[in-house]
Amino acid sequence: MEEIYNKLIKKIDKTKVYQNELMSKHTTFKIGGPADIFVKVETIDELKYAIKTCKDNNVFFTVIGNGSNILVKDRRN
Repeated sequence: MEEIYNKLIKKIDKTKVYQNELMSKHTTFKIGGPADIFVKVETIDELKYAIKTCKDNNVFFTVIGNGSNILVKDRRN
């Protein structure tokens, strides 16, 4: 994941790209374990770049809105 992280921070400010970020910080139910990489985009171009980077590198991704009405596992399994 380090390689993907490095690609993302080339075009997205590294203060908005997190590694092993607890999803509980981003859901209204305050549950959820760590995401390998969490990107908090602010523009359409950042979103497009993040999605393209994931697709080009065969990385599974999920786009969430404000984190409401979603459940995220506490553990990876």
